[in-house]
Amino acid sequence: MAQEQPETALQTVTNNTETRYNSVDCLDLGLWLGFGLMANGAEAIRVEDSVTRILNAYDLRDAEVFAVSNYLHVSARSRSGKPISFGKRMQGSSSNNLDKVDRLNDLARHITSETPDPLLTLKEVKDIIDSPGYPFRIHAFSVALAAFAFSLLLGSSLLPALWATAASVIMINILKPIRKHYANPIFINLIGSILITLLIWPVTFTSFSSESLLMMTASFMYFFPGIALINSTRDLMAGDLSAGLAKLVEVVLLAISVAVGSGATLALLNRIWPLA
Repeated sequence: MAQEQPETALQTVTNNTETRYNSVDCLDLGLWLGFGLMANGAEAIRVEDSVTRILNAYDLRDAEVFAVSNYLHVSARSRSGKPISFGKRMQGSSSNNLDKVDRLNDLARHITSETPDPLLTLKEVKDIIDSPGYPFRIHAFSVALAAFAFSLLLGSSLLPALWATAASVIMINILKPIRKHYANPIFINLIGSILITLLIWPVTFTSFSSESLLMMTASFMYFFPGIALINSTRDLMAGDLSAGLAKLVEVVLLAISVAVGSGATLALLNRIWPLA
């Protein structure tokens, strides 16, 4: 990582090549805004395009941006020709807070049109990144609503749909403390699918036994990585094979974790309490 040294006033006047802001600060702004987009569910092609436009707006030459899965690297030359480079790795997986993505997109458009002070704008970017996400009660309500709606959509009756809703609420509350200590999405999907299978299993001993699989499928929709799949498809279509394939592998592993968790639990339960 190379940091440029400030030029003297004489050099600046003589060369007339330096931007009015410190190029390191401009690069740092682009890095953090791209990181915020990536950490909240934006696709790699969006991250690379937004950061590149910001660096070009501040007259940084030879701007290069590389984003893949959980790593972002930006490099450029200042107008005086000095090379500068930053990289940032994202710990864990990205969330899917599209509100933050929208706010960062708006800020990126403002930056490219107005080129404000990068230090002041960087504070705005970090405020957006650090702002709290959706309250847990809204998150839990959304999970429950999804289970209820998909149960009815798949053809189950009202009572099984309510059962799936209750199972999803219990599941998300059990997962809440687990996420604080271990937020690996594959592990979370594995544990969540096991919980859903256990909570819906008693339905197989009732008159609604034929709808138990519909209830499980509806409850599993919470774990379906829809945004990641869309991002992977868009990156692949844009020709960004490294980012697209990395995200596609993540999608497949998340789906497999749900299948393994539910399948293994069902096999074990059928051995312990075989159906008549």
